[in-house]
Amino acid sequence: MALLYRLVKLPDRFQTHVFTFVVTKSVTRDPDRDVTSKEFACGHQKWSITFSRTDKMLGAYLVWKSASESVRVYVDFTFTILNREHFSVNESFAGKQVKFTTDCPAQGNRNYIPVSDLYGRNFTDANGEFQLELSIGHVRTVYDTEFGVPTSLTSRLLHHHHQIQNHHNPAAGNALQHQYGTASPRGTKCKLETSYFTFGGFDWNLALYPHGVKDVSCTSVEGRMSVYLNRCTGFDHQCRVRYMLVLGDGEKRLDSGILDDVSDSDGKSYGWHPRYKFSELVTKVCTVTFFITQLFLSQLNLVQLMTGFSITMFELIIVGLLYIYNCINCYYTNLKLFT
Repeated sequence: MALLYRLVKLPDRFQTHVFTFVVTKSVTRDPDRDVTSKEFACGHQKWSITFSRTDKMLGAYLVWKSASESVRVYVDFTFTILNREHFSVNESFAGKQVKFTTDCPAQGNRNYIPVSDLYGRNFTDANGEFQLELSIGHVRTVYDTEFGVPTSLTSRLLHHHHQIQNHHNPAAGNALQHQYGTASPRGTKCKLETSYFTFGGFDWNLALYPHGVKDVSCTSVEGRMSVYLNRCTGFDHQCRVRYMLVLGDGEKRLDSGILDDVSDSDGKSYGWHPRYKFSELVTKVCTVTFFITQLFLSQLNLVQLMTGFSITMFELIIVGLLYIYNCINCYYTNLKLFT
């Protein structure tokens, strides 16, 4: 089996993590035994490593353990078997932006190194164990799906859009506004939602409002859509989320750029409100392509103690103030004793 015993985070722009494993002799001497490592986290995804063995060759693979439908992950990774004599003769192979999907969650090299080389080139110790180093960086999570737009909604939207374009006098415009209302065309105020996907240990989905939503926190302009990233699990704390949304395809493509958002304790976000109408994105087959990438997640206002307990920043401040108060009390008590 492979035992993780060291993790190093490199201060580079790709957020590279280097994991070092001790691989036991069972990997080479017992080909029928399961040699998959325990799960570990990197890039807000869960991973493990596993091996394949033939009579002559040893293979190594990186396995994506948190696979989710419609999600794919791109990763830079490098496997390195450490030589016991000198680093210049280490045995490595690497992949750049290798794609992991639900259909193909494992990527690696089945002909990594001859088994005879492990022993003949001084990779193993006296117990038949060797060290394997795994470097993971530049992890990109991508979720893409298509909204199936109801034909009734599509026809009303397109009909409304066509009428607005063909009426240029104020009287006709006021008549149309009276007919459809100021928020959305009649009967078309609805919400389209995607399926759930997993990221950072939480379940998420995307919601699109064809003509925006109007409530206390949001006042979308008439006819302009709104898109929200919703967190569906883990409501104990807020999260900061960074992501990029793409709506539509080809000529009908909208790019949000990088969005810095906050998912509150109810899982709601501020959303994205592009200055375009929903009817401009709907294709002839009544679908809208949805694409989200460059996901980044960090928790807000939470301190994880080494003991496993969690306290909020407010509680931490209270504890600090009490500690200062006790120190002052002890100081004056000692001062009175000596005087």
